[in-house]
Amino acid sequence: MFTAGAETEAHISYHERLSDLFGDVRLDAEAYAPEVIRVYEHLNALETVRLGDHAFVTDGQHGYHIVDPDSPIRHLSAKCIQDWFVDDSEAERLALETHEKNLRSSCEDGDVLLSTAGTLGKAAIVTPDVLPANMDQDIARIHLETKAIDPWYLVAFLNSSVGRLQSDRVSTGQVQRHIALGKVREFSIPVSVDQSSVAQLVKRAFEEGRRSATFYAEAEALLLAELGLDDLDLSHQPTYARDFSHAWAAGRLDAEYFQPKYQRAMEIMGQSGKTIGDVALLAKRRFEPKPGKPFQYIEISDVSQAGQAESKAVSGEEAPSRAQWIVKAGDVITSTVRPIRRLSALIEPEKDGCVCSSGFAVLKPTAIEPEVLLVYLRLPVVCEILDLHTSASMYPAISTTDLLSVPITVPVDKVRARVVELVQEAQRSRQDAKHLLEEAKRRVEEMVVGEEA
Repeated sequence: MFTAGAETEAHISYHERLSDLFGDVRLDAEAYAPEVIRVYEHLNALETVRLGDHAFVTDGQHGYHIVDPDSPIRHLSAKCIQDWFVDDSEAERLALETHEKNLRSSCEDGDVLLSTAGTLGKAAIVTPDVLPANMDQDIARIHLETKAIDPWYLVAFLNSSVGRLQSDRVSTGQVQRHIALGKVREFSIPVSVDQSSVAQLVKRAFEEGRRSATFYAEAEALLLAELGLDDLDLSHQPTYARDFSHAWAAGRLDAEYFQPKYQRAMEIMGQSGKTIGDVALLAKRRFEPKPGKPFQYIEISDVSQAGQAESKAVSGEEAPSRAQWIVKAGDVITSTVRPIRRLSALIEPEKDGCVCSSGFAVLKPTAIEPEVLLVYLRLPVVCEILDLHTSASMYPAISTTDLLSVPITVPVDKVRARVVELVQEAQRSRQDAKHLLEEAKRRVEEMVVGEEA
């Protein structure tokens, strides 16, 4: 942070050229930090274009929208913009009538989406696998209308420190920051750089991501087939009857629990007589924050739909009250909050010693490989059964006791070995994709600000 004196000095020192650098008036000292001014000076030294001169920029529909589970239209929100590409796993389905009334925000292949609220400034490119799709008001759709800017390069630029600086600088608000569409149109995009080399890196990363997803899908299909859950009829039955004796034995009176599809699945899963608690221990390595000692923290939002956990540095003084459990390599963490979201992850060696939220159950596999346990916990039917055991409505969570009591069948050695191999292949492809994206971002920053980046 700047002191008032530093702010005044900045205004005096740069008064003559600030309007040329920024083109607007700002009174907050952070906007005139030396590193900010340095980046803008480098940008101004390059051939840049105004984004709005080469792209149609709009947001999505505001307010109420109609959801239709049978609609083919994905409804994207800011949370769907992850890791440079669109993650549609949690996207609702938008009713066709709402979609047709908001065609301006209908996404097309090659569009770049920018989150303008929430996860501010993240960018993702739209690819054919997530279409058809529309979006809400917290996303700016950037539809390029000329060839001056390569969309695969643009997503790298916006995700680089240079692009994020522009997003941060034009955002407004206190509690909930926001980027206005007019400000997005004013973004300066360097075009006198090697866009092609950056674009190729991002395209390769996308292909590695697809390879990772294919490996994981194969592991999931193999496990489902081995457990006898692959051809299970999971259709929802609107009416069915159960004897009171069944309800009494289960200790449940809610109709959803007795849905035939869940009863059939639990019957198959329980044939081994084993539970999750028989193959994994609940690890409780209590974390005690210390002032002056930062740590790497994993919260629920840091677990991706691909089963990977990221972390961020937090100072000991600012440790959240929910930062409670130390994780070790080989642990499997699974969110006890809204388990239907499939938020489980395998702790990889580089995350050994991180701290995770109390919203996770930390499992240490004892009689099953961690990769197999990960895939099992992320099977959609298993997540639905876990969700049946949640309590509360605003913050539904499953107790660790109920989690450990969920039935599990341990596959034969040959199948487990193949699942492990496929998950590890998926992890390697995902890491390769991550490195390619980091290289793309580094190359953008180097082309803009040189070796100082």
